[in-house]
Amino acid sequence: MKKFLLGLSIALLALSTATAQVLPKEQLKNTAWSGFGAPLDGDIMFYGFSDTFQVRLDRGKFTVEAMLNWGLFATYSYNPIINEFDFDSFYFGTSNYNPLAIKYGVVQNGGWAGRNRASRLIDLPDAALMALRGYTNSPTEPTSIKHAEGDYVEFTDRANVTNTIQDSYYVNFVYHISKNFDFGVGTKLSWQVGPAPTYGSWLWSPDAHVRQGGFATNYDDRAGALWPTSLESVGTYRYKVDAPGSMDVVGFVPYANKYAKRALAFRFISDEHVVEVGAALPNGFSTSDPIINLGVKITPQDWLSFGLAFEGLFGNRANFYTGATFGVNYVVVNLYFAADALWARSWNSKRFTGDSVSDAVAFGTGADVRISIPNTRIVLHPQAGVNIFQYTNYTPAWYTGMSFILGITKKITFDLWGSFSMGSRDKRWDDYDSTKDWTGGHILNIKPMFSFELNENSSISAYADFELRQAFDGVSRKCWSTGVFWTYSL
Repeated sequence: MKKFLLGLSIALLALSTATAQVLPKEQLKNTAWSGFGAPLDGDIMFYGFSDTFQVRLDRGKFTVEAMLNWGLFATYSYNPIINEFDFDSFYFGTSNYNPLAIKYGVVQNGGWAGRNRASRLIDLPDAALMALRGYTNSPTEPTSIKHAEGDYVEFTDRANVTNTIQDSYYVNFVYHISKNFDFGVGTKLSWQVGPAPTYGSWLWSPDAHVRQGGFATNYDDRAGALWPTSLESVGTYRYKVDAPGSMDVVGFVPYANKYAKRALAFRFISDEHVVEVGAALPNGFSTSDPIINLGVKITPQDWLSFGLAFEGLFGNRANFYTGATFGVNYVVVNLYFAADALWARSWNSKRFTGDSVSDAVAFGTGADVRISIPNTRIVLHPQAGVNIFQYTNYTPAWYTGMSFILGITKKITFDLWGSFSMGSRDKRWDDYDSTKDWTGGHILNIKPMFSFELNENSSISAYADFELRQAFDGVSRKCWSTGVFWTYSL
């Protein structure tokens, strides 16, 4: 048992600081899923089926990686009579959806389930006062707040879970120039220098759960590109703070702990992996407006590692990250910090004065601890974080969560995830009777799972995922899903 727990602790430390690509070794892996549930504002229904195939091949000086995700997913259409989303059809094809994302509901036009605006309109006296202060675009339709520099916040308590979608595919090529030098080009290199809040293993894995408590956000951080260079929607690293009231519960802040995603990259790794230094040109790099991503990781001991990264250095809205991992015996601790949208410029190129969200920097900090309890098959993984916004009218958001993992037998494992988060609130809401009782909203998520190892190559996992979301305006809605994963690897 002691060897088992010590080995598990070492494995967790290795995973939290891994610098390998998406698959950590030469491997073929297939993950199939099917499930049903009730999405936000929807009835109980069959969600569909998905299959994710991954492969990594190491041949001589070359590593090739690829993934393809396809599925048969349900879609929904909006019913204005009852203000809900009804089942419309199933569609087949390669997809960026997954079991974690589809539990919120996939709407036919590509949006996410929920109402189009807040449940209660602003009273006309408040609307007139907002108009005098330059906060509203129309006193007769008072559903939005105007920021000082032209940004409108359209009030909506709809959930937006863009950051739960995954890539429908990835392809990476890595050339190991020598023992210490790598050159890579790909759509998801995932060269990482330290820990950050995660979804569990990853979005297509059975243990995937909400990240940072499930905050709604417009930010899509899959690819970390500067600009798309094709018709694909690949996501940009440039982050802008999500305004309270623009979605049900906001407060998400990304962590740029991967300096190479969809990019062309080069790195040096010293003997024994003590030092890693890397640089990358992100997708969309231009010689007329050059930017670069940088990453450094130092591992002076097997149990200690430090990382630092810049995303979009020398450009507008750069992201900074630093983190550390250390572990002794049965305890592994991860610490991380992010500062995003650095050196931002708004539409009129003014520097930040404290009056405009357009220029606001966001900060995130958090920690997680992985604890293997001696003489048991129990692993605890608590985590917590707080996100702070330079725009002074937005209050901090925070989240906390924990995984409880119990090895019932050598082949049966129970995993229970739970999290709670409180969203960001706009302090200006206190000035109006219509909005003074609005909060930042909160989210509660619970996900139990049983995994059964069938043999050394395959396993089956059964889970239930329940989420309750109370929006900033007090509207509560829930969603849930249950399903089965089958994972096969060679």
